[in-house]
Amino acid sequence: MKFARVFLFVFGSLICSACAEQPTGTYVDPAAVTVMPSPWPKPAIAAPNAPPRILALWMNETKIPSGSDWRGRVVTSTNVASVEIRTESFSFVAERPAFGVFQFRQHVLDMVPYYKRNYVVQVVARNTAGDQTIRLVPVEFR
Repeated sequence: MKFARVFLFVFGSLICSACAEQPTGTYVDPAAVTVMPSPWPKPAIAAPNAPPRILALWMNETKIPSGSDWRGRVVTSTNVASVEIRTESFSFVAERPAFGVFQFRQHVLDMVPYYKRNYVVQVVARNTAGDQTIRLVPVEFR
C-alpha cells in the first residue's frame, strides 16, 4: 500500500512537471542583445489588426548583478500596444514614449540566493487585438 502511494506521488510529480508551460518564441543570442543597433531602426508602420513585430531589442546587460540598473529598449511595428518583460518570477510592462518605441529601466535590488540564477526573459509584444510575438533572451541575475 505504501509503495503504491509513493509510486503515484512520483508518477504524478513527473506528469505535472512535463505539463509545465515552457516559454515559446524566438530565442535571441544574449551577446547580440547587448550590442546596440546603429542606426536604430524606425518603427514599421502597420495596420491595427496586422501581426505585431519586434524589429530591434537591446539590453544593457544579460548578466545582471544585484544593485545595478537593468535597462532595455525595443523597437516594434506601430500597432504594438504593449511590451511585457517577464519570467516565471517577475513581470513588468515597458514604457512607450512613442508609437513603436518601448523602453525600461529597473533597479535590481539585492536578492536572496534562491533568485540569483539563470532565467529566460520573455519579451512579449502585443497589439490591441491580443496577437503577440515573443523573443526569448537568456539572462543571469547575480
